[in-house]
Amino acid sequence: MQVSVESSSAVEKRLKIQIPAEEVNPQVDARLREIGKQVRLKGFRPGRVPFSVLRQRFGEQAKAEVIQQTVQASLQKAIEQESLRIAAAPRLDEEPVFDDNGLEFISIVETYPDLQPIEVADISIERPDVSVTDDDVTAMIETLRRQKIKWEDVDRKPGDDDQALIEYTAETDEGTVPEKGVHRLAVILGHSGFDALEKELRKMSAGDKKDLKLTFPEDYREPALAGKKAAVALTLDKVQEGILPEVDEAFIKSFSVESGEVDDLKVEVRANLERELSQAVTSQLKAQLAERLLEMHEDLEVPESIVTNEARSMLQQMLQGAEIEITDEMLEHFREPARKRVRSGMLLGELASQNEIAIDAIKVREAIETIAQTYEEPREVIQMYYGEQRLLQAIENSVLENQVVDWVVNNAKVTDKPMSFQEAIKAATEAAGQ
Repeated sequence: MQVSVESSSAVEKRLKIQIPAEEVNPQVDARLREIGKQVRLKGFRPGRVPFSVLRQRFGEQAKAEVIQQTVQASLQKAIEQESLRIAAAPRLDEEPVFDDNGLEFISIVETYPDLQPIEVADISIERPDVSVTDDDVTAMIETLRRQKIKWEDVDRKPGDDDQALIEYTAETDEGTVPEKGVHRLAVILGHSGFDALEKELRKMSAGDKKDLKLTFPEDYREPALAGKKAAVALTLDKVQEGILPEVDEAFIKSFSVESGEVDDLKVEVRANLERELSQAVTSQLKAQLAERLLEMHEDLEVPESIVTNEARSMLQQMLQGAEIEITDEMLEHFREPARKRVRSGMLLGELASQNEIAIDAIKVREAIETIAQTYEEPREVIQMYYGEQRLLQAIENSVLENQVVDWVVNNAKVTDKPMSFQEAIKAATEAAGQ
């Protein structure tokens, strides 16, 4: 077998493979003999069909089967011989040619890029210097109280923290929203982010109707109105005042704190906040490390097939299971963020490989158990993760990246940056959205 390799790019190789006829022809003859043992032809006893007849009747079939098998086997051998790190299934550039000289075919192989050792000593990273305080615990308990707030109708104009139940239609240059009926919305004053609407609601009482012009926020929940100016027909149906529950035994037990004691609730809340904070700090560090690595490898090429798969995954996640046919045009919008994600993931993986950082099975178990704790039947969730290779691999990849981050923090230039719990969570959320 002769193999010649031509580099189309840093991540694509063109393999030309030639197998002499004296290696292929005996395989074709052997396949014909196997067929001869199985076929039944009129006028011939089983297993006694002349070879010339077999060649005439089944020659093309035998040749096609041998070509397919030989292409697969020789391609795999060539990949191993050339020490190629393939990133996706190879594809044939054209149909294999089989003549008196033998079998010849060309395969396009996408490979992972070859990278020089990554030096992390000069990488600068800011590590969040943050811890959960008593005030953070108190604030979270207040948030839990708000989750169980009860709304009671009141006969007055709405003020801060009141809930206004409204109906409206909006007329834009493009038409009426909604086309039929009305939109119903609950607006909590002081928290909606729609200041112009809140200003008008503060002047109204339950049952009042008003026609006005509003400019809707850019991030408004209704896409047809986001950032648009519209003539709005508004009705205030109800004004409600929120009644917060007392932090009593019933309230505490509703969060599975069986003792019903405030101190035990605080312990549980603190533990949850510390888990959230740990994830947030790791997320920030990982985002910073990824950015530094990308800056160090601005020209890094990555296999397009992996970029396409990542773009498809990002789009499917956004669609959240909606049965919509994915088109190339839709994928194009996700291609660049997908390319960035693939490049950063590849560089983190390369750091792990170059520094012999292996997946820690104990950390994988801990990560799965942390996820499982949020479900009613943790044991079943753990079994599900270990029984589903795709889920387990996702956890393993995440754990390995976290291990790489920990290693880099111990070897890079790290400065501590004081921040509050809320600042750390916000920064992590922003990092995740990039």
